[in-house]
Amino acid sequence: MNKDRFTISKEVAKTIGLDQAVVLEILNNLLSESQTNKFSLEHVEAETSFWDKQHFNLVLESLVAKGLVKYSHDQISLVKNLTPSKTAPEYSELNIREDKELNTNWSPEPELLEQVSEYGIPDDFALSFVEEFKYQSAEKSERNHSWGIKFLRYVIKKWREKEISNHKESKRKPISSDWYPDDEASQILVKSGVNQEFIEKEIPEFILYWSERNEVSDIWNSKFISHIRRQWARSENLIENNELPCGITQDWKPNEDFYDVLSLSGISGEFAKTCISEFILYWKETGQAHNSWNSKFLQHVKYQWQRQQSFGSNEDLEKRIDASWTGDYKKISDKTTDPDALKKGAERLKKLKEKHGI
Repeated sequence: MNKDRFTISKEVAKTIGLDQAVVLEILNNLLSESQTNKFSLEHVEAETSFWDKQHFNLVLESLVAKGLVKYSHDQISLVKNLTPSKTAPEYSELNIREDKELNTNWSPEPELLEQVSEYGIPDDFALSFVEEFKYQSAEKSERNHSWGIKFLRYVIKKWREKEISNHKESKRKPISSDWYPDDEASQILVKSGVNQEFIEKEIPEFILYWSERNEVSDIWNSKFISHIRRQWARSENLIENNELPCGITQDWKPNEDFYDVLSLSGISGEFAKTCISEFILYWKETGQAHNSWNSKFLQHVKYQWQRQQSFGSNEDLEKRIDASWTGDYKKISDKTTDPDALKKGAERLKKLKEKHGI
């Protein structure tokens, strides 16, 4: 188009908007010059270089919604009237569509489905939302001048939501047996005052808990941070107010806070009570002193519970107790079935109980 200037009708601009009137006039001029009513999107965009692409698309979308322009396969055409007195087709009147309610029998036209397919959306996906679209429009008592365009936007929105959901779902997976928190998660916990040793000891329990539930997630690090913060806060409440370490007494018992924390691990208080005698026995024998016997006992009970779930009760008692109390878990061997070893362990346990009056 060679014209550098063109005239815009005030009535047209008032009726459909100034920007829309500009594009409409450009299309009319192209129509009169080329004798064709189909123009490439690139051609028309070149005539509106004073706008950015996004703004032009909005104006074009408005003209399509008003029923003044058709757009398909990157081709733009005017919805025109033929004037018999002239040899060339001319757009003579603005037949603006009035807003109206959606007909209950409405269904998308083939041309609309073609536009849907241009976005890579299958026809069956679009058609599956027809009834929902009509129901929502009726519920809101909506009126519109172009239900086809409104439906197109609705379907595109649903398709985008599905793509986002599929992408997120593809990232969700079960926790692996060798899962380990990333450096950022560990740094967050350490900076908030959590002991690194405490973090390491909680990892196996965290993996076991979520593995048994067969849950999938894409935020295992976030879940771990929340878990550790809760466990750390409760564990801190178990520490007795002892300035100096002290040895364990013959009548030692865990306090009530211990059982509250233990319940979060899914371990019964009854099971913990069965571990008290052996726990006292071991630490009286070693003669060691600690600031918090509650925290020490919690670690012991958790480990004994996990070992029982994995190996049953026919283990070498001496190795099991020694490894769980000292923290050297790697020394634990597989299930012990040697009768002599079991007999020796039982005899030693009996002597220790007699010695300490347990």
